[in-house]
Amino acid sequence: MNDSYASDTLKDVIWPEFLAHFKSETTKASYETDLIEFMHFMKKDFLEMEQKDVAEYFGYLQEKVKAGSLKGSTVSKKIRELHSLADYIIQNQQEMGIMTGTEFADWFAEYLPGLERQEQFTQTVPIQDLDRLFQAAEEDAMAYTILVLLYRAGLSATEIVALCPGDFGQYADGVYVFPAGRKEPAYIPEDAWKIVEQYLLETGRKNEETLFLNSRNQPLNLMYISRMLKKLAQKAGTPSYSARQIRSSCGATLYVYGADSAQVASSLGITRMQVKRYHNLSYRDQIKKEAGQLVRLSVRPPRT
Repeated sequence: MNDSYASDTLKDVIWPEFLAHFKSETTKASYETDLIEFMHFMKKDFLEMEQKDVAEYFGYLQEKVKAGSLKGSTVSKKIRELHSLADYIIQNQQEMGIMTGTEFADWFAEYLPGLERQEQFTQTVPIQDLDRLFQAAEEDAMAYTILVLLYRAGLSATEIVALCPGDFGQYADGVYVFPAGRKEPAYIPEDAWKIVEQYLLETGRKNEETLFLNSRNQPLNLMYISRMLKKLAQKAGTPSYSARQIRSSCGATLYVYGADSAQVASSLGITRMQVKRYHNLSYRDQIKKEAGQLVRLSVRPPRT
């Protein structure tokens, strides 16, 4: 490293030892670029870092995100890399005989939980790519239905592979599904239910124990969905997206069309709400249904 703000201790003692843990030259360059940027921002050596420096830097990055000049995922990368270096220095300070500033600490660590919560919705799929994926799946009823459950119903891949036809229930105010492990049901928007219902009729699986089976008539696993999405991406000519990214796009779309945090969290099953299940009775809590109706981008049955 050759930077005017970096001390001899940082350049000659810490940096070579820290980089020895990485094999990729690209990774090494990324860490160095972000470190130099941070030091230039605070105009001093990394070892002289104080809490206010990190707070101001994080605020600066967030402003760039709001302005559209920086992605939220890039902020996460920068903070995680600087956290990794700060933590390494603290863990090896005594062994290497390092002297730091009196306020030096891993001030980046306190931002990590917030970044993890944000990342649930930052890795989303562009709507044009979602459209291409649905088009690529039109000749595969099961793949199309799985995409619908990820994107429109906000179910996770783990919940989808465990679904049984009997998990769906029709009530006076709509259709709900009761995924294994959830304390509450998930609302299935009307357009999404039409796709699921069509799949059940075409495959004759309405009274079966498992909703989705592979070619060997075995229940699906998470690896199957991962491979399925990669094949669809190749066919559609899009980047390869994970099930989590497609599911996150459900939450992001709800936000775009006016759903509040409670509605989004409820639709994705990431908070607990007391929604009682009554046989043949309406659900009094309409939050899931209202959130689903906010989405103007509805899915359509595949062309036949």
